[in-house]
Amino acid sequence: MKVYFPYEKVRPEQQALVADVMEAVAKKKIFLAHAPTGLGKTVSTLAPALSYALENNKKVFFLTPKISQHEIVLETANLMNEKFDLGVKTVDLVGRKQMCIDPFLSRTGTGFYEMCAKRKKDKACKYYGNTKGYTLKQKVIASRRKREILQEYNKSYLYIKESCVFKELCPYEITIEMIKNAHLVVGDYSHLFHEDIRDNVLGQAKIQLEDIILVIDEAHNFPERLRDMMARSFDVNGLEKAIKESKNVGAFETEFLLKDIEKEITKLGKKLSLSNSSAVLVPEEMDFLKKIARQGLEQIEETALKFMEKNNTENSFLLVLGEFLYELIKEKKHTLHVIERKNALGIGIYPLDPSEIAKEVLEKVHSVVLMSGTLLPLEMYSDVLGISQINNENEKIFAEQGKKDEQSALHNRGFAVSAHELREQQKNMVKHNVNSKILLKEYKSPFPKENRLNLFVEKTTMKYTSRNAEQYNQIAQMVDKIISKVPGNTIVFFPSFETLESISTLLKTRRQILKQEREMAQDDKTKLVHKFKLLGSQFGGVLLAVSGGSFSEGIDFPGDYLSCAIIVGVPFGRMDIYTNALIDFYEKKFHKGWEYAYNGPAITKAMQASGRVIRTETDQGACIFLDTRFSEPRFKVYYPKDFEVKKTIEPEKELEKFFNKK
Repeated sequence: MKVYFPYEKVRPEQQALVADVMEAVAKKKIFLAHAPTGLGKTVSTLAPALSYALENNKKVFFLTPKISQHEIVLETANLMNEKFDLGVKTVDLVGRKQMCIDPFLSRTGTGFYEMCAKRKKDKACKYYGNTKGYTLKQKVIASRRKREILQEYNKSYLYIKESCVFKELCPYEITIEMIKNAHLVVGDYSHLFHEDIRDNVLGQAKIQLEDIILVIDEAHNFPERLRDMMARSFDVNGLEKAIKESKNVGAFETEFLLKDIEKEITKLGKKLSLSNSSAVLVPEEMDFLKKIARQGLEQIEETALKFMEKNNTENSFLLVLGEFLYELIKEKKHTLHVIERKNALGIGIYPLDPSEIAKEVLEKVHSVVLMSGTLLPLEMYSDVLGISQINNENEKIFAEQGKKDEQSALHNRGFAVSAHELREQQKNMVKHNVNSKILLKEYKSPFPKENRLNLFVEKTTMKYTSRNAEQYNQIAQMVDKIISKVPGNTIVFFPSFETLESISTLLKTRRQILKQEREMAQDDKTKLVHKFKLLGSQFGGVLLAVSGGSFSEGIDFPGDYLSCAIIVGVPFGRMDIYTNALIDFYEKKFHKGWEYAYNGPAITKAMQASGRVIRTETDQGACIFLDTRFSEPRFKVYYPKDFEVKKTIEPEKELEKFFNKK
């Protein structure tokens, strides 16, 4: 198979990745790739995947966790078209709400999707009517009206949206129609892994999962995103407001129903005490709420729509409740139910097993590539996403079929075979199947090792039992010393906003300090990044941020924009009722509770943060891991095999040598 690679130069490690993606796609494998920054993951996966899709009448779905990452995929596909004249048709797919141009509906908060469905059903949305047509005559007119824009492939969703404003067409429906004739769809995880959204996307385009080559980018985020996709909570404050909404439209039956829910939540709240703000609910304690959900969901949603129409409002607490009850009905087998008191008494439902969501797609699509620069250990992600289980099920089928075939062949030849020989034959067949179904591969960084300095500083710690004023002062002094030796910008990543605020007041550096805030609009984040980058070409500045936050991944700081990253403390998750449940779940399932639910996610956050420094072959920078625990043996499995790091208690001396070596 010819691979349409759009660049002249292919680095050796990149060539290996391209070859492995070719094998995975051609042999219908599930491929997990730890591919470091700079390897060219996008082009190395997209080129072979699209090349195969074009020859074999398949579609490539390239899924990312952020819309900002769509642009590089579109650019890569367009480069392939320019160089090889392939005629690849790409669709940039984002959510229905983000594409909505209706002046009223687009401002709707929670309940947008229900309101959208109601307006279509009532034939009240002119944009939908212009696109799809409510009558036969309208359908004919709509067909002519949208003909031109349906050919606008290889454009960003913003371009499509703008074009639809001019023609008064529904951008989302236009995009969905375009998928039918597309070769590549760039979208979000939810477009294939949220059941309702998937049915809509694939159903209208008449696509089967079996015809999809799936690429999942930033796959280290994938398990958590799947859990978050189905998590919901609702409290009595929202319930009281929903009751008022019911009274507003005279829906007394709905009002009585909601009061029953309120009584049930209040009863469950007796499990809490002044010192205990959350408690696990056993499945039986959710039976009454599930019964109400099954019997009254439709009634609650109808009341919500009446309230929104009567009051010309864009939001409804009744709809928020409806979404909660809907997810309660649909919840997966391994779900944590919690009664909790935050701002008010409420109930939360939190999925524990992302494989229950992932498997139904991963085992049906033609082939899958999951990739990230921090996907270690690969076996952990294979387990957590249920890929190992898919493989084991295939192994069992393969072995049983092999046993039947072997026994039949031996019987026909008149031979006898011992039980031991049969077992050995089955082992060989299973081994062969492991190699043919799943591919796990770790690639080396393509950047010169001498351009990066990694230091484990074994002098301070953010360990909870060691946190005190003296320790915070030591950390602040160490950060000041490090910054003073860096000829340019430094980002300091903290495990939480609490520690960021506590230590930031102790810093004495003379360089300008910028800070990530708890709640920041996207525009404010963009302005902060721009301001920080400008400091890099001057004396150098300092950005204080949080590991695992929006500044620790998905943002590039090449060249002079960033010279050093300091990771203060191992960014462990909060030890709350959910984390404990996750640890217990993975301990029972894999005997690796702490590894999969606590240690792994923490080190992944730290490595993602450190990855902001070296973004090109010519970048030079340092990554300082400021906590004695980073060098503990239990974390070794989470670091890349080619990760070279030096232990020290005087990082400032190592930095001085590193930046002055020229």
